[in-house]
Amino acid sequence: MNGQEEINNKKSSFSKNLILWHKRNGRHNLPWQTKKTPYRVWISEVMLQQTQVKTVLPYYKNFIKRYPTIKKLANSELDDVLKLWTGLGYYRRAENIYKSSQILKNRYKYRFPKLYEEIIGLPGIGKSTAGAILSIAYNKKYPILDGNVKRVIKRYFAVRGTGNKEKNLWELSEKLLPDNMNSIYTQSIMDLGSLVCLKKNPLCDKCPIKSNCKSLKLNLIDKIPENIKRITKKEKKLYWVIIQHQNKKDKVLMKKNPNTGIWSNLWNFPSFESKNEYKKFLKENSIPGNDLVFHNFDHNFTHIKLKIYVTKIKLTKKIIQHNFYWKSIYDKIGCPKPVEIVIKKLKME
Repeated sequence: MNGQEEINNKKSSFSKNLILWHKRNGRHNLPWQTKKTPYRVWISEVMLQQTQVKTVLPYYKNFIKRYPTIKKLANSELDDVLKLWTGLGYYRRAENIYKSSQILKNRYKYRFPKLYEEIIGLPGIGKSTAGAILSIAYNKKYPILDGNVKRVIKRYFAVRGTGNKEKNLWELSEKLLPDNMNSIYTQSIMDLGSLVCLKKNPLCDKCPIKSNCKSLKLNLIDKIPENIKRITKKEKKLYWVIIQHQNKKDKVLMKKNPNTGIWSNLWNFPSFESKNEYKKFLKENSIPGNDLVFHNFDHNFTHIKLKIYVTKIKLTKKIIQHNFYWKSIYDKIGCPKPVEIVIKKLKME
């Protein structure tokens, strides 16, 4: 057997064994699988970027219930989409979904495209997401390389190096593709990474491709992929003030964030990075009343730990609002998770 024949045999056994394993052990009842359409696969794949399935499930169900079609989504408001996304994080994904829906409306007459070049041209869709949509929704022969698949391939071929050798991994992912049943294959390799080839304590005895896994043969399972050095989180302080309407308890001053930063286009309370800025704001706007401590808490991101200090002022007279708006705490608005936490606490008063 020559080298090319050996590669072809490994490729064939890899995909065949994965597909057979998936029939018995894979996930078949996820909501985007039971009624599969390009639209539903697209929404699920974007939600699953950097987010686990169990976290995504309730958000996906609510999203599809509210927007069952591209047309419903495209004719909605960004604020409504962001509201449904509150708590899921990485809000830019929701903005990109909304932007894409406008393109699907104006350029494709509410139809999801079938060509790679057109799909990857939509906001928020990269090479792996485009590949997942094409393979899962259209059964086309395209590779993917999300975190789970990357780990499977690195272990199977014993690819070492903290740089991930991205180009090499893409080539390997493409070489492993079967000539048919690509929809099932893509689901199976994602499920293998999620259910068996775990980051820690992988279940190698249950793995359908263990006979050719180089990391298992070389006793490198615990060393691949390499542990990424943890980055010490920077600490940042934020000072929020809840300013309640003088006559209506449920009305508070809020402002929509600009189209930049981690909370772009989301509603927030007056927010400041120092106490001096906060005090200056109260003074310049002649805001009457005593500021009382309302709620202090931490909120963690990957690289930043926010320490949020929230005070509350009940106005005693009318003020000039400038760039702020009176919003009811019962309004359906897109806001960051910490703002939602504060609003829930306000509702309990």
